Amino acid sequence: MGNIKDLIKNVASSNHNIETFAAKVIEINKEEESLHNPEDAYTVNIMRADGAIIKNVRLKASIQDLEQGIITIPKKDSWVLASIIDGVETRAFISQFSEIERTFVRFKNDNNQYFEIDIDSNRFQMLFKEKEGGETETTIEKPSYKNLAQIEFSGKNQNISASFYDENGKEISKNTFNINEQKISINQDSTIFSLKDKETKVTIKDGFETFISDAKISFKKDDLNFEIDDKFKINAGGKNLLTELENLITEISNIVVVQGVGPNVGNLITIKSNLKNLLKT
Repeated sequence: MGNIKDLIKNVASSNHNIETFAAKVIEINKEEESLHNPEDAYTVNIMRADGAIIKNVRLKASIQDLEQGIITIPKKDSWVLASIIDGVETRAFISQFSEIERTFVRFKNDNNQYFEIDIDSNRFQMLFKEKEGGETETTIEKPSYKNLAQIEFSGKNQNISASFYDENGKEISKNTFNINEQKISINQDSTIFSLKDKETKVTIKDGFETFISDAKISFKKDDLNFEIDDKFKINAGGKNLLTELENLITEISNIVVVQGVGPNVGNLITIKSNLKNLLKT
């Protein structure tokens, strides 16, 4: 079976007839065993106005070569214009669309590296990836791919993300932006930077967590917690600094020396009051 490019050349060099007619898309033939994406589709089934059904109508010139090309997938139950060369149904292809479900473009270079653009009504994705192990045409194994970089926009969530991967295809950083937050994740959440309106948070896995807002600043590390708002708060080892200082002053206030003269309790009470203006529990 020749591809559409060859058929068009034949039509151009001969007086072949091309019949075009309106038809309804009744089935999208998804590629469950696709090399790239199980949502890929390269043919559709259509029904003519007279009720005749034509299967496997092409969406691209060559449905054998799935490595690259531009594919437009119509919506199911939408109307299209289908063309047939010399009345041979196996030569049918979709020539015009009324409604589009999805469009994807795939480029491939000589180094088995790919650039993909995938678009539907809620999503726009650009992906750079590479086939692992070189060409696999002589083997029956399904090829594997590793990602190099990716940019994605989600209209439904109003979210934009950019991801980068190491030489093994493992994600090493991801930047996410939406109307409420900017988030940067490094080494799969080992370090997270989050920026919201009047609020910033930095988290380092097995390390410090820093939180800054218009209301307070805090630093955390295991059971150590330091906060600043209108006062200071310091906790460590399950103990609070203000509480421990208050306990110290209380104990000093209870001291009675041998000569019968104790400490100046009035001064200690003043110090205790001053501490409460600086610290909190």
